[in-house]
Amino acid sequence: MWTLYEGGSWAENTLIGRLRYLDRFYVYCDSKFGQHALDNAFGDKNAERLHEIFDSFYISLTSKNSFSSTDVSCWDTVSRFFHYFANHWAVSSQQWRSLQKAVPQPGTLRASNKGRVKFIRALPDTALKGLLAVAEPGAADNPFITPAIQVRNWLLVLLMLLCGLRRGETLLLTLDSLKQDLDMRSGEVRYWLNVTNTSEEDLAYVDIRTTRPSIKTPWSHREVPVSESFAELIVRYIGEYRTESTEHQFLFTSDTGEPLSAESVTKALRMYSLAMEPDTLKAFRQRANKKFISPHDLRHTCACVRYVAFLSDGDKEKAMERMRVFFGWSKNSDMPDTYARAAIQDDVKNSVAKTFDAMLDTYRVSR
Repeated sequence: MWTLYEGGSWAENTLIGRLRYLDRFYVYCDSKFGQHALDNAFGDKNAERLHEIFDSFYISLTSKNSFSSTDVSCWDTVSRFFHYFANHWAVSSQQWRSLQKAVPQPGTLRASNKGRVKFIRALPDTALKGLLAVAEPGAADNPFITPAIQVRNWLLVLLMLLCGLRRGETLLLTLDSLKQDLDMRSGEVRYWLNVTNTSEEDLAYVDIRTTRPSIKTPWSHREVPVSESFAELIVRYIGEYRTESTEHQFLFTSDTGEPLSAESVTKALRMYSLAMEPDTLKAFRQRANKKFISPHDLRHTCACVRYVAFLSDGDKEKAMERMRVFFGWSKNSDMPDTYARAAIQDDVKNSVAKTFDAMLDTYRVSR
């Protein structure tokens, strides 16, 4: 009942994660208080018993020397679960109103960030050049052998780097996600990608991927403009390199025709990282404090560079609004400010942007 009424707007991965946290809570309750103790307390509307149960679980999470972000997420889910029912019962019961105040709200628990400072940054100039050098189809150091996989992975890199798509969003694209229309004012053909869930016609296919891609938020449904040459690359990939399947319409497929997995995208970037010059990889690791380039590093890079481009006319508010629309953030999101700071800190205008622009200028579909 909770997931039906409360979880209607959650992405599928969010729903799965919260159910797993709730399962952890149920296992704890069964072990600590006896089988079905939690459901019995809810069924009897026994506020005193529930207070004891929730207090015990909260203490079990917070009594450790340190608790993780997973513990934080687990408590937030458990607290949401409790307060959903308590909000209804508190209307007519002082006892439940008191219990509402006693059980900590979501967000009360915070994992310590001591020693774990996180910076959102564009890829260093050398790392970006190194990645593009090994990922380009036909490159001598490309770790993938077959042309089909090289072109597929190159297209994935471009979608995350130039269009700022999340990993899951690239894997939700279908054969008809690329759209075009005639601009009556300029007489030019405009191209864009429709970033959203799969169409109703494709719902007959059951996606069995371990990490099922999904749209992150309601604002993530959007149209992302692409150039004519980029559109031609997508069309060429579909016509010449994509492994066809009669089972589904997803754009990216494995060499057996199955929908490409999220793990395969991450693995591809790991292999590209290892294929870069040792000095380049070493510099990246020192700068980013991580071993391999990730899909989100490409989105970070795109956001930093796009901010600089959107700010070219000097209107910061307009630039922020364009960022929210382009990257699928809500109108109240502070992410544009985060990337604005990252762009300034990394001096993107004088480093990464040069490589970014040069790539756009020199890239040709014939490659």
